[in-house]
Amino acid sequence: MRVSDNIRPILENSTEWSFFTNRSYPAEIQLADPQQIYNVPGQPGVVYNILEDAYEKVGSTGYVVTGIAGEMWPIAPGAVVKYNIDPAKIGAKPLPVQTVELDTVYAAIVIPADTAFTLEVNYGERAVLKGNRTGIAHGSGDRILVYTKCDDGIRQPDFSDSGRIVNGAIFDKLYKPFTG
Repeated sequence: MRVSDNIRPILENSTEWSFFTNRSYPAEIQLADPQQIYNVPGQPGVVYNILEDAYEKVGSTGYVVTGIAGEMWPIAPGAVVKYNIDPAKIGAKPLPVQTVELDTVYAAIVIPADTAFTLEVNYGERAVLKGNRTGIAHGSGDRILVYTKCDDGIRQPDFSDSGRIVNGAIFDKLYKPFTG
C-alpha cells in the first residue's frame, strides 16, 4: 500500500484499526465500455470518482458502479457477486441494484478530517486517490480500508492489499462493525 508520508504514523498504530463487514446499500451498475462516455465529457472509457478526486480508465471487461454519493468506479468481473444481479442482465445503461452483505472482514482506520492524504491503488489501472480533500464532507475523517488476515487466530490488517479510501461521511452507510 502506497500512502502519503504524513499518515504513515497513523497506519502503523495497530490499536487504531477496527474491523467491519459491508452493509447492503443501493447502487447502480453497468457494463464497462472503453468507447462509452461516462461522467467525464469528451473522454471515453474514463470515470471520475468525485469523493477521492480520481480519474480511472475502464477496461473492456468488467463493470462500472455508481455509489450512494454519485461516485463512480470500475470493478472487475469477479466483483459483481457483491451486487446481487445476474451479469447477463447488466447492460450499457445504469441498472439499480442492492448490494449483498458478504462475510468478508475488513480493517479500517480513521484519518482525521483535517489531514489530507493520498493512497495509490492499482485495480488494473494505477490511480491516486485523495482522502479528506477540500470541498467534500468527511465526517470525522475518511477511512483507509483493507482486507484482513488471521495469524494464529488474531485478526489484523493485510497490508499486501492495495486498500481503498472510504469517505467518512458515508462510511457508516456502507459498513458495520464486525461482531464475530
